[in-house]
Amino acid sequence: MLEDINNILNSGDVTNLYKLEDMEAINKVGKNLCTEKGLPVTKMNMFQSYVGQVKKNTHMVIAMSPLGEIFRARLRKFPSLVNNCTIDWFSEWPEEALLGVGRGQIEAADLELEESMDACVKMFTFIHQSVERKSIQFKDQLNRQNYVTPTSFLELLSSYGTILKQKRKTISFSKNRLVTGLEVLEKAGIEIAKLKDHIDKMAPELAVTKKDVAETMAQLAIDKADADAEKEIVAKDEAVATK
Repeated sequence: MLEDINNILNSGDVTNLYKLEDMEAINKVGKNLCTEKGLPVTKMNMFQSYVGQVKKNTHMVIAMSPLGEIFRARLRKFPSLVNNCTIDWFSEWPEEALLGVGRGQIEAADLELEESMDACVKMFTFIHQSVERKSIQFKDQLNRQNYVTPTSFLELLSSYGTILKQKRKTISFSKNRLVTGLEVLEKAGIEIAKLKDHIDKMAPELAVTKKDVAETMAQLAIDKADADAEKEIVAKDEAVATK
């Protein structure tokens, strides 16, 4: 992209940009320009006149971050960025700009902050400006440059939006698990209450049954004692009979 921009800034043309069918319209414009300037109507003069018109009417605004070696390398590789441009160095954004851009970014990200929107934007503005002040102090004390650009502010907002959506997703998942667990516990509580009510209703019958079982067991004990005594007598008679 920078190669094409460099060519446009330098000559107004991009190599192999035009197709064969484009040249008819270009030559038509170039012929009129040559006639106006009193130049011989040749292919070269027509095309150069056309390119001159393009250069006259082409205006470019290029925004780049000046940080690090990349910017310096680009300026060395594409000298038209310096020779054919007017370079404006923009300083830090004022607080009003940070607030306006921050509000716009958060609204565009659709983070659904609603009432906390203004407080959130003010917080990020305060963070960004605090880092700017600390960077000046860092430079004064250690002679080391820490760049804080508007891009840093935009990346801060972007990171916040990403983290907020992740946390909302995590919390929503945990909430759904909790709600599901509570619903299971509620159903279990209802079933337990039903069982308890059933047990309470069956308690009198259980007491009667328990009493009957105790009486039956007592009667069985008496019957067993009688049976044992009868068995002993039978055993004696059997012994006598056997003898």
